[in-house]
Amino acid sequence: MYQELFSERARRIRKSAIRELLKLTERPDIISFAGGLPDPETFPRKQLAKIADEEILIHYAKSLQYGTTEGSKTVRSRFAQFITQQEGIEIDPQSELIVTTASQQGLDLIAKTFIDPGDIVICGLPTYLGAIQAFHMFQARLIGIPVLDDGWDFDVLEATLKKLLSTKPRPRIKLFYVIPDWQNPAGICWSKEKRERLVEIAEALGILIVEDIPYRQLTEGKPIPMMKAFDSDNETVIVLFTFSKILAAGLRVGYIYGPREIIKKLVIMKQSTDLCTSPLTQRLVARCITDPEFKKHLFLLRETYRIKREAMLFILQETLGGIERVSWTKPEGGLFLMVTLPENVDTEKMLERAIEYKVAYVPGQSFFVNNKGQNTLRLCWSLPTVDEIEIGIRRLAEVIKQEISISCPQAPK
Repeated sequence: MYQELFSERARRIRKSAIRELLKLTERPDIISFAGGLPDPETFPRKQLAKIADEEILIHYAKSLQYGTTEGSKTVRSRFAQFITQQEGIEIDPQSELIVTTASQQGLDLIAKTFIDPGDIVICGLPTYLGAIQAFHMFQARLIGIPVLDDGWDFDVLEATLKKLLSTKPRPRIKLFYVIPDWQNPAGICWSKEKRERLVEIAEALGILIVEDIPYRQLTEGKPIPMMKAFDSDNETVIVLFTFSKILAAGLRVGYIYGPREIIKKLVIMKQSTDLCTSPLTQRLVARCITDPEFKKHLFLLRETYRIKREAMLFILQETLGGIERVSWTKPEGGLFLMVTLPENVDTEKMLERAIEYKVAYVPGQSFFVNNKGQNTLRLCWSLPTVDEIEIGIRRLAEVIKQEISISCPQAPK
């Protein structure tokens, strides 16, 4: 009876494949490579408990009260200090930064602020499902650019832009959406040259870049400069960040920084969403990241995920290496990689067999805005133990081999 009462937006929106698959992680017999859940053993529990005790018992008048929509001045100042220490970028925390309830809210706010029905957002093939949902919610037209090992395929990008710009009436290209560091789901990292070139193109055409960097701190060695570093007039790039992957996902704290006129508008848009991000969790995060021990935490976090990633890559090579038309990306950071199988294999259908073998992944089609990617799947190494990774990948390899023999009977064994 409610269908006719739902708004057009509510009728059109679909469930998240990843959110549904996360339910599988509640089954103790399933080894899940599906959701991008951080390893809970990396959460700095003792440090957070100590800070929380002080915030609730001593600083309760601020931590347990309503806060400002954009975040408290103290918190934003500490976040700006973190950005400067990590990136060498100076920002005005009071006019160029807004605290968000993690970066998914940031995506929603950006979509709500910039997208009218039919506006174009250019993204990767594949790209983050949560961004696809946020932009689709406001009826954006998403156009995908194939992702190579070092970023988008710029030949395709330039051909796509040329076609769009010659169309009459000219469509409104509002945003480039990019995850340049260890992209979700493919695990690729953009080169410095492509980052700089995209900023040049965006500046020339008056298109905004949304630079989403949730995995940037999970980089081995010195990271490549952000796209924001090439935004010389601070008018082109909007940066999204979340502490979910480097601190604790349940805190739900992130931020957006960018041009002050955009931040001002985002603050107004946020007021109707949640009034303010939790002052308690904001203050927990702000104090934690400015603690001298946080550098040690980041080092141990990267080492934990490096060991797990190398274990997954090693077992993939041992079990699937050499099989024709089976390949996978080989990240040096982040949490994800993407496996590509022969074109006849449908990984959504294959998931049923995988569940029988007690292993889970995310079928890749959900990450493609052109209805492709049926023969791909995403794996995440952050949650399982090293032993579970070995067992789970061996199970998955057996499932893949069986599926290839059924779907591609002429394929070499």
